[in-house]
Amino acid sequence: MARVLGIDYGGKRTGVALGETQSRLATPLKLLENFSDAALVVEIGRLAKMEGVELIVCGIPLNMDGSAGPQAQKVEQFILQVEQATGIAVARVDERLTSHEAQARLAGHFTRRQKRQRIDAVAAAGILQEYLNHVSQ
Repeated sequence: MARVLGIDYGGKRTGVALGETQSRLATPLKLLENFSDAALVVEIGRLAKMEGVELIVCGIPLNMDGSAGPQAQKVEQFILQVEQATGIAVARVDERLTSHEAQARLAGHFTRRQKRQRIDAVAAAGILQEYLNHVSQ
């Protein structure tokens, strides 16, 4: 049973989720807001160590045609920083439409502010769930 950390990286807000390969279940963990990339890498390393994480999964924001734009390249740079700082491999998952799916899950249940505070962690759980659904098949 490996513990896995999911990341929905963003410039201002980054969602984090936690899951396990045995149960293949991902749950939102927390929102990291207003961190510099360097501080975010340190915090992800701290969370990974605290949770006993063996793998990190990060969403890559590909364009709808599957190509990698400037934001995907920025995420790739961030992933390299995380791998170097933590020594933990980072798997990449196509994150197209995960934020829309997260918004749909939260619709009607929370105020706009409450949704903003949860959306990225829910999107991270969606990214991680996508990975977990396909890792053992």
